[in-house]
Amino acid sequence: MQHPSIAQTRLGAWWVLGAGLAIALVTMLTGQLRSGGYVFAAALLLAGALRTVLPREAAAGLVIRPRWLDLVLYVGAGTAVLVATFLLKIPQA
Repeated sequence: MQHPSIAQTRLGAWWVLGAGLAIALVTMLTGQLRSGGYVFAAALLLAGALRTVLPREAAAGLVIRPRWLDLVLYVGAGTAVLVATFLLKIPQA
């Protein structure tokens, strides 16, 4: 059994949010604004879900405030991005 690295222990599941946001950015830069927005929203909603179900040590990088407040903020931000992306009016080329 191997011990987790120091960075992995400190950041925990934070890499999921970082990877999701990086994928969203790359998707948006390729011209797929709506798809990138949905990926961004999904990353925030997934971060909220992980913060809710993982113990504090495993969710380390996602832990900012009490669990219930982190959940409200991640889900609220994810929902806001989802609605904004859905309402986005993109002119046809």
